[in-house]
Amino acid sequence: MPLTFDMNSTYYSFLALIATLLISSCGSGNTNQHDGYEIVVLDTLSIPFEGEVHAADFSGNRGLIYNYRSGKYLAFDSTGSILVSNSLPAEGENGLFYVNGLKILPDGEVLAHSIKGEIGLLNQNLQLKEKMFMPFPNGAMDLKRNVQIMARWQDDLLLFYPGRDNKSPYDKGYFRDNHLLEKVNMKTGETAPFLQLSPESKYQQDLHFEQPTPLISVRDNQLYLAFNKEPLVHRYDLSKEGNWEESISLETPDFVQIKGQSIPLGNDGSVLAEGEITGLYALDNGFAVSYFEGLLQEPNRTPTSLPGQQLKWFIPEQGWSDPLSLPFELLFLLNFEGIENPFYAILNPLYLKGGSNEVKILKLQVKSSL
Repeated sequence: MPLTFDMNSTYYSFLALIATLLISSCGSGNTNQHDGYEIVVLDTLSIPFEGEVHAADFSGNRGLIYNYRSGKYLAFDSTGSILVSNSLPAEGENGLFYVNGLKILPDGEVLAHSIKGEIGLLNQNLQLKEKMFMPFPNGAMDLKRNVQIMARWQDDLLLFYPGRDNKSPYDKGYFRDNHLLEKVNMKTGETAPFLQLSPESKYQQDLHFEQPTPLISVRDNQLYLAFNKEPLVHRYDLSKEGNWEESISLETPDFVQIKGQSIPLGNDGSVLAEGEITGLYALDNGFAVSYFEGLLQEPNRTPTSLPGQQLKWFIPEQGWSDPLSLPFELLFLLNFEGIENPFYAILNPLYLKGGSNEVKILKLQVKSSL
């Protein structure tokens, strides 16, 4: 399969496809309200930065963005002030190739994984401190940017990195017949397959599906996993060797899916854009998701507006919150740590006027509207 440096995501590709049909600007309002809550824009941060953002994260008071072509990493704080920047080469002992996932650790150091099987540890000054290699080639060759396929738990790194025993995630039944993740001991470098597919997942069926990407997020001993093209969130207990506990429906009846097929014929033209879970965030009590419901093709009708991303959270004792519409111009969220905390999101450069010499980041918060 050829390497193509592309977003390779239904939602982002769809935005690029029909953005020319829409006239949109960042001044379209500063709140999105629904049933007692609203998302409020607290600030817009302007970060001097050339090119696209291929990976990003925000934790505590520290954000991080990265561009593959320049190899530049830049850290900033909640006011938009630059903390430190550094560039690493794509090749060589002191370099990292195409990094498509970053994780800021509690001590301020950063984990970075590349599609070549490199796992890098960057210090607080964004210098490469250590690098290790996975023991087999990466079987997933889609170069998605800013994927949520990595989480730290105790001394282990949990990572979606298919390819063990030369198995391909593009084969029918791969997720049913193989472990979902690799567990990497960060002290010894030893790796082991980890986590079984939920019995409630559609990928248990002996059918061909459009290729999904997992998203994972960990808080304490709870691991949440979702496939971007399936409206379910699966919960596992890490204290019990990753036992599956339950699968929670996203409860979005309009989530558009291409049905599984006995012969891989793909989209029959009825789906203009598949639904997609774009973010998964473990919380102290439950989790949150951002998602895009998708859009069906209607004969003789061209869409004049796009359904944007939604945000909602699940608390076990209460169930789902009502969905809140995120600002339409968002590219992706950097984090979500609970309704009491501000969170951050990158604006899609498709909707920004001017050149590409800075990144615009919204500082948001969920507030009661009652």
